[in-house]
Amino acid sequence: MNTVSAMWSKWWSVINEKKYGKLVLADIVAFSLLVLSVQWFRRAAKKSWEGTRLPPGPRGLPLIGYLPFLGTDLHREFANLASVYGPIFKFWLGNKLCVVITSPSLVKEVVRDQDTTFANRDSTVSELITSYGGHDIAFRHNLYELRRDEVKKSLRHIYEKINTPVDIGNLAFLTAINAIMSMSCGDSIQGESAVIDAADFKKAAAELMRLLGKPNVSDIFPSLARFDIQGIERDTKKVNRVFEDMFDSTIEKRKKTVAEAKGKRGENNNNNRGKEMNMRKDFLQFLLELHENEDSSESSLSTAELKP
Repeated sequence: MNTVSAMWSKWWSVINEKKYGKLVLADIVAFSLLVLSVQWFRRAAKKSWEGTRLPPGPRGLPLIGYLPFLGTDLHREFANLASVYGPIFKFWLGNKLCVVITSPSLVKEVVRDQDTTFANRDSTVSELITSYGGHDIAFRHNLYELRRDEVKKSLRHIYEKINTPVDIGNLAFLTAINAIMSMSCGDSIQGESAVIDAADFKKAAAELMRLLGKPNVSDIFPSLARFDIQGIERDTKKVNRVFEDMFDSTIEKRKKTVAEAKGKRGENNNNNRGKEMNMRKDFLQFLLELHENEDSSESSLSTAELKP
């Protein structure tokens, strides 16, 4: 103990004699704090997953995980990892745990049989912007059957095209448009009443899909999200403005139509009653009625929840 004290005293006196001794000491303290922080992070991450049976996977680096080792062709990289670790494996991207499944039986188990358990995943920055924080109508659970019906129609279309080429990208786009526009607004992006050209809509949708699928450092390190290093948040807001303008125009047009119908009903209630019985309300009109419902906060909808 005396030897250690003597060495410390000698080392301290040498530092004080130097012109930049305090700066050297500050660097040492900063480095020590960095090492302690890394150790604390690793212990905290390990402790949080104690008792959880995780699949095997490659080891990564502290703080950044396996990120530096991923190439641009993820499907090839995942196939190589599957050949080493099996059909299900894990790796870390920053402090985000990623689990990859590569066999058809596991995909069936995850996305169909155990969908309720595995569907709750972290939303990316772009997803939060386009879904208004996850509160838009497309994410509401009561529209599950409508989305399922459109997916069934698309699968039926693929089945009918056996032995012929199928443009999956275009099919997915048409499925999304049919589910969003036809069922929600009773209208489409084509026709004289369209507020945006179909080609422009598809171009904006393609750009949005690119942004949603683009790797974003803000998703891996949430503390850096405020800086928007890659500009993905800025670009997503710009593209999403196209859809917001279209949906806002559709909603305002329908509000005006409903208000005019109510005005005519007040002028001649008897004549309009029969017409009202013959009018078919589409989904948007029902949503507008819920939006205007101020009696019950549980059944009312906000403006963001009206948008697909």
